[in-house]
Amino acid sequence: MADAAVRHPVIVDTDALIAAANTSLWPCVTENPQLTTTNVCFQELKRHVRETSEYAPDGTREQWLHEGSKTALEPFDDDANQSFTSISCVPRPHGEDAGETSVQIEIEQHTERYRFAILMDKHGRRSINRAFAEAEATGGKAVAPTFPLYLLLDGGKCTVEEFCRACGEMLRGEGWTGYQAIQAAWEAIPIDCSQYLPTDLRS
Repeated sequence: MADAAVRHPVIVDTDALIAAANTSLWPCVTENPQLTTTNVCFQELKRHVRETSEYAPDGTREQWLHEGSKTALEPFDDDANQSFTSISCVPRPHGEDAGETSVQIEIEQHTERYRFAILMDKHGRRSINRAFAEAEATGGKAVAPTFPLYLLLDGGKCTVEEFCRACGEMLRGEGWTGYQAIQAAWEAIPIDCSQYLPTDLRS
């Protein structure tokens, strides 16, 4: 893992890391966008690996959590990977939503360092967008976990088809298929995936 003091302009919470790590584009993510997370999210990933079975049946939520968490941890544990960093959150939150809360705390304390905060929770995104708006000098925005995949597309690292299909994998795998979740997933992404995804996975 790179120097823990390094804050890349994109910060990602636990669920977003798991969601992206379970897609076919994850190897490309680890080589391109520079991502930061908090020590709280990092520990949540480790806890998911400990508390779920590597032998969980295919297609189950337990398998999704185990494989996604294990895969997401790899670039953070790789000393040669300078693109993924974990920073300490002070004060450290606890509880069920600790990872997401830690991202909010980090944004509030270091708003000017971030361009994007990536998380799915609607209330979390709203709180972070308020922090960005109050800072005024920043153009930061809280966006859904599909956005790291869009950064790959925007940087010419994947095709539109690869991007769209990976988003479909993420949305189905996480169960983010309700109306509000689908709207959030595509809110900041100006791409038409109608050629590659069914109607229920598009806004």
